[in-house]
Amino acid sequence: MSFTDRAQIHVQAGRGGHGCLSFRREAHSPKGGPDGGNGGRGGDVVVVADDQIVDLSWFRHAVHHKARPGGEGEGRNRHGKNGDALEIHVPPGTRVLRDDEVIGEVAEPGDRLQVARGGGGGVGNRAFRSSTHRAPRVTVPGEDGEGAWLVLEMRLPVDVAIVGLPNSGKTALLNALTGASATVAPYPFTTKEPAFGPLDDEFGEPHLVADLPGLAADGTERRGAALGQLERAKVILHCLDASDPTPVAERLALVRAGIEEYAPESARQVVVATKCDLDEAPEGAEFATSAETGEGIEALRDALMGWIA
Repeated sequence: MSFTDRAQIHVQAGRGGHGCLSFRREAHSPKGGPDGGNGGRGGDVVVVADDQIVDLSWFRHAVHHKARPGGEGEGRNRHGKNGDALEIHVPPGTRVLRDDEVIGEVAEPGDRLQVARGGGGGVGNRAFRSSTHRAPRVTVPGEDGEGAWLVLEMRLPVDVAIVGLPNSGKTALLNALTGASATVAPYPFTTKEPAFGPLDDEFGEPHLVADLPGLAADGTERRGAALGQLERAKVILHCLDASDPTPVAERLALVRAGIEEYAPESARQVVVATKCDLDEAPEGAEFATSAETGEGIEALRDALMGWIA
């Protein structure tokens, strides 16, 4: 299943159990009085960060999520059981939006966020007994749980994002920098979804590098582009094919316009010429690289480590 970093779901918390109308009737106590118990509280809906989950693709088909209701009150003063909370497991770094407003985020494994509150339990007639009202026939029903449409957005802790027009050498650069083994081919749109690799610093701490194949040849965003993964990037590498005769400024303008909505202002944007074994590096490129020969890769890696450390 393809990489998914955004999903819409509906959540419904559990309804509270109804209060019970009951009177104790026993041979030795024919007028034993009211003994109806209270209903249990409905289950909440909780989003939980789980590091065993890598994206939101499961939610493309699992749209509706409903917690269990609270138990009904019973006679003999027996209260209903509270409904179990429904846990929705998502990748760390997922934020939750309701009506286009962020209501919270689960950033680290084990983080929890309540997104829908279960309905309160009803009240049985035992609670209404008093010295002047010995046989109440009044109960309170359980409350409905909260329900809502939510949007889940996963934002990985990407340190370096690689962007560019189709067939500009992005995936080959990712492989050369990180040792990843993403598929490379000499034609456009080889990469259908993001590819990732680790860039280890001198202490062995990995930093995430992402190849984001989100742009069409005219610089517009492709369907399922996952350009939202740019939002946390510290460095954005603009790949330019050195063998492409189209002016550098023209290609850069297309890419910058395509990612403008997502690129953070704080990110360092660096122009990298790729496939320089085929031709001279174009003017305006800050680094010249060749994934095939390894030319310029080490210099770029050293610079990246200085910027993201």
